[in-house]
Amino acid sequence: MPNWFVHMDWCQKAGIPKKIAEFVNRSIDYGSDWIVNKTPGDLNIDEGPFYQQLVYFYNKDNERKVYVKACYLHHLLDFFKETNVDVYQLDLVFKKFLNQKAVINIIDLNGNKVNFEGIIDNLFQLLRNNKKELLVDLFG
Repeated sequence: MPNWFVHMDWCQKAGIPKKIAEFVNRSIDYGSDWIVNKTPGDLNIDEGPFYQQLVYFYNKDNERKVYVKACYLHHLLDFFKETNVDVYQLDLVFKKFLNQKAVINIIDLNGNKVNFEGIIDNLFQLLRNNKKELLVDLFG
């Protein structure tokens, strides 16, 4: 996994405020309220951690979705370090991320489907536009 300096640097590049970035990164790496606040009635065995994180972060800020953006960025940077795909082929990495790890939609508290494709596409474009810097940050 990338170190926290890399996560924080890329959050800054993505326009994510420092306090939100720190909270999201810490929550993902070390656990947080998104697990603790679940009641037995809220638990769904089909929901993985990524889905649960997205629901929690979406409910913290469902207007701007900055917490959600930070969540996706964290998982995407981690995916670069854990995948066996050729990381120099960004579009292939993005495709594998979408197929193997990412959750694209959640159901909100009102039962509505919420789609995050726009946020994901925005992050993919940020990484494409800064490919050289990304690869140096992740792999030296």
